[in-house]
Amino acid sequence: MALAYRPLGIVKQFLEEIGIEVTYAYDDLVFIQHNPVLLQFGEVGEDLFFYTNVETGEEEAGQIFAAIQAKAQSAGMSLIQRGKYRLSEGEGENLSLEFLEDAES
Repeated sequence: MALAYRPLGIVKQFLEEIGIEVTYAYDDLVFIQHNPVLLQFGEVGEDLFFYTNVETGEEEAGQIFAAIQAKAQSAGMSLIQRGKYRLSEGEGENLSLEFLEDAES
């Protein structure tokens, strides 16, 4: 059975099971507490993309990826590493989100 498009409820549930709190969800993006990583829904419900914050160490990112991957697989989803991102202050009270190519990170 196919998963619903952008299954936020399922993702929130398995993240909570491993102690990760979702702090904000916008469109296809899922922000988690302290922003060590960012999740993005794919075009189908089974795809979930994983981005590492440029300020997150490789060891921490690897541990988070492994924990999320195990839960995602049990929920019928594929967790796919996509690269890095940078979150910075934008104009006014806005934040700026920039996805980086591997060569830039």
